[in-house]
Amino acid sequence: PLVAIGFFGKKNKETPKKEEFAFKIEIPNFLSYMAFLKADAFVPGVHDIVHGNKERGIRSYKERIESGKIAIDALAQYKKAKKEGNDSLAAAAEKTFRAHFQDFGYGFYYQRDPHELIPHVPTTFYAFHIMVGLGFWFMLLFILILWFAFKKQLNTKKWFLYATLWTLPLAWVATEAGWVVAEVGRQPWVIQDLMPTLAAVSDIDTVNVQITFWMFFVTFTILLIAEIRILLKQIKDGFGKH
Repeated sequence: PLVAIGFFGKKNKETPKKEEFAFKIEIPNFLSYMAFLKADAFVPGVHDIVHGNKERGIRSYKERIESGKIAIDALAQYKKAKKEGNDSLAAAAEKTFRAHFQDFGYGFYYQRDPHELIPHVPTTFYAFHIMVGLGFWFMLLFILILWFAFKKQLNTKKWFLYATLWTLPLAWVATEAGWVVAEVGRQPWVIQDLMPTLAAVSDIDTVNVQITFWMFFVTFTILLIAEIRILLKQIKDGFGKH
């Protein structure tokens, strides 16, 4: 099922770090249909992905981590063999590397808790539902605007005008919620299955990052001030005409 509305807060006794829904409203079979266009399709959950599901052919994270470690070691052997000019050893290492390449990124979590590979579910869940919920509100708002405009009643609906006014910042909220879904939901991957965030080390100097940050901060602050002044001027001119 698809959880249309839900709130976390119930602790799992077997897995203390795992939160379950304290309240939820589900749409039966809808997630299966969204994912596979079949009402009875199997959609693997977090437990299936972490601990595996042999009946469904899903390998556990532990198996993928061990396979990834083999790929990382094989790559190191390949580089060493190439440097020493040992082509036969390099070829064997390359063969091993290619056989386990699909799990390469998991190898960086060798001897670590596999649960570290799970993004924070509540944050992703809430951000996604805020984004989708606002999307439906925007569609409803546009339909009502067209309807009232067609009936020539738009200017007479004071409550609706207030609703449209308060909806303005919600577009920003929906955008940010979408970014939260993208950035939190993809964790810990920079490149899916190949490079986790803990391996994505950059040699960019701290000063360069700080300069870039303050450049963006100053630029967008100026744009914000200009936008507010333009809005206030337009509002003042509009009231002046009446």
